[in-house]
Amino acid sequence: MCRVLKIARAGYYAWLHEPESSRTIEDKRLLQLIRSSYDASYGIYGYRRITLDLKELGDACGPNRVLKIMKNNGITAVRGIRNIKAMVKAVLRLCHPTI
Repeated sequence: MCRVLKIARAGYYAWLHEPESSRTIEDKRLLQLIRSSYDASYGIYGYRRITLDLKELGDACGPNRVLKIMKNNGITAVRGIRNIKAMVKAVLRLCHPTI
């Protein structure tokens, strides 16, 4: 495999046995908290509200970090469905009667 990828075998094994960084360990811990908050909201909360939930729990981190963790793990908020008929009626009410 190393020959096909054209990398040194020693470099590959050094990378393979490298310990996890503290950032990776912290991201895994935050992922568990994010999943619990996401499940508690039935998938409605996005990264902004989950960031606020984490701050309430005392685990403050930035919204971009929460967004990155959610994206990497395929966690997305449920989006609402727009009511097109209501939108058209609202626009027609705002239009001048001669139009």
